[in-house]
Amino acid sequence: MKIAVISGASSGIGRELVKIIDRRCKVLDEIWVIGRRRDRLEKLQFHLNHPLRIIDMDLSLTENLKKLQELFEKKKPRVFVLAASAGLGKYGLCRDLDPKDAMDMININVRALTALTQMALPYMVRGGRIILMSSSAAFVPQPGFSIYAATKAYVLSYGQSLNAELKKERVHVTVVCPGPVDTEFFQHCGSGKTLSAIKLFFMANPEKVAALAWRDALRKKPVSVYGLAMRLFRTGTKIIPHKVLITGMRLFL
Repeated sequence: MKIAVISGASSGIGRELVKIIDRRCKVLDEIWVIGRRRDRLEKLQFHLNHPLRIIDMDLSLTENLKKLQELFEKKKPRVFVLAASAGLGKYGLCRDLDPKDAMDMININVRALTALTQMALPYMVRGGRIILMSSSAAFVPQPGFSIYAATKAYVLSYGQSLNAELKKERVHVTVVCPGPVDTEFFQHCGSGKTLSAIKLFFMANPEKVAALAWRDALRKKPVSVYGLAMRLFRTGTKIIPHKVLITGMRLFL
């Protein structure tokens, strides 16, 4: 059975990737969509050509990761595409963050993403694609968004290393590092304030971010950064001392 696996499929970039993969990957027998909101995943089916296997679960829970592992072992699919798109962010100084919120970010952004990727690796086909959702927050530490930025830096490092490791298998990994994207993310990040004018100005369309991510994955690019501003920002983080950048990042928070 030839499949694609997409987590975070109920909204945002993950949902857009499902639509793109459905249109572009004609060889698939099934698309596995993972998310916490079953009703949204079910509605997706009406807009797609491929049958969906709906996996409604919270990947931050160990018992759900075990269930997903068992599903892989039972079905033994041939995975053509893996897109790990589920993510969570919470604003706040570390001293003010609820410990549960802090651990939820690590569990979703790091632990779940890593577990999903590792359990899919034995089933990836030659020429397959892995898309890992990071953020431009990965490029520099961000006071007030410290844990989120650190989790995304992990994804960037992990994805680039994994891409090098999988060269012989001809499986290519693309880490997606967008700036602010117009999704539900900012409704749940708990900032308690309106978004800055700068962040609103650079807000990207999730459909366009997903489309570029897919094109870059096909081109075997290790990192996908949407928009000129974010590409310049990435370059700047390699040149400008992080001490200066960390001070400037407060404008975005």
